[in-house]
Amino acid sequence: MMHTAQAQLSMLTVPSDVALQVTPAQFAALVVANRDLRLERTATGHLIVNPPTGGETGRRNFNLTAQLGM
Repeated sequence: MMHTAQAQLSMLTVPSDVALQVTPAQFAALVVANRDLRLERTATGHLIVNPPTGGETGRRNFNLTAQLGM
């Protein structure tokens, strides 16, 4: 019998030489469980976790949106 457990990490550091691979079903479960994270899955199944944007990025994005709106 397989038991599943949910782990909560405050920060995960993954060295660049470590590849995390997930199936489409595993990726879907990760996305649902971590709605506040920006997760991507490549065509080969590698998991990419993008860090949240900071204030400077938000300001630049706002400025770009305003320019497009004008």
